[in-house]
Amino acid sequence: MLSDINSSYEDTTVLLSEIAIPRLIRFWMILVLYIPSIICSLFVLYNFIVHRTLRQALHNHVIVLLVFINFIVQLTSIPWSLIYYRLEYVWPQNSFFCLTWIFINEALNITITILFSWATIQRHILIFHNRLLSTKYRLIFFHYLPVVIILLYCICYNSIIIIFPLCENTYDYSQVACGNPLCYYEFVSAAIWDVIVNDLIPTIVIIFCSITLLLRVIYQKFRMHRPMRWRNHRRMTIQILVISVLYLVIYIPKMLLEFIHLCGIPEEIGANFMLYAEFFEYYGNLLLPFVCAISMPELRKHNNNIFLCCRRQTRAVGPQALPLSHHVVDP
Repeated sequence: MLSDINSSYEDTTVLLSEIAIPRLIRFWMILVLYIPSIICSLFVLYNFIVHRTLRQALHNHVIVLLVFINFIVQLTSIPWSLIYYRLEYVWPQNSFFCLTWIFINEALNITITILFSWATIQRHILIFHNRLLSTKYRLIFFHYLPVVIILLYCICYNSIIIIFPLCENTYDYSQVACGNPLCYYEFVSAAIWDVIVNDLIPTIVIIFCSITLLLRVIYQKFRMHRPMRWRNHRRMTIQILVISVLYLVIYIPKMLLEFIHLCGIPEEIGANFMLYAEFFEYYGNLLLPFVCAISMPELRKHNNNIFLCCRRQTRAVGPQALPLSHHVVDP
């Protein structure tokens, strides 16, 4: 069974390794959005560091952490992909670079997925069970500790699987990310764990928690009749739902197809779609800063204040009418 899966995977790789979009077109498709995305990431991180109100809001902590991890991907994996699409080969061509590229791709994207699934759970706590965060020890246990555990798990898991695997990777410098040769997929148990634990379960959590959050907030609004509290709940709900929509649209089709293949469906089915899905995953990283910035009303408030201050300063230093001097002429 395992040999059949491996042979099917190799045949699919040989038959379909490229999408119909030329590499140069793909280069420009990424680059056009890449620079504004970098600027937006810096904008979000800068405001979080500078403004105390943003730092103190618990619902912003995981979101800003997602932007920071995504920013690392933007500074490493995406520029390396741009170089590949421009040159049409991996540069530099050595195993250490390939290993680094694969580790960043896998480890950071898995971290983003699991962290965001926890963010959807945490939003229920912040809105409906905020007494769990009422003391210092509860805050550490329910707010900070889960994030630390997720980060440690992702680092340890990907270090063992990618950096110290029980097999040998073979790199292909003619393919993006060196062909992404994760040899641990040869072990069925490792492949099942990766798809179910790192992809499927977080996706189910995101869908379930996002839908139930929306329903609970709407029900609470009509039950409590508290407009001020509803306004705060609405902001936190919209923030998580907007990011959920982006995540589900970009990532869930590929994850579902991976799960179907894991269930025994030949990988030739949907192979072409999988290639397109892997390319458009870049847009998940590129659009995340914009979605996070839009979903944080505090940023708009600070921007409006900055804009008003700039307008006032412009008016202050603008041209002013000088009073006419009266000259007294001696007779």
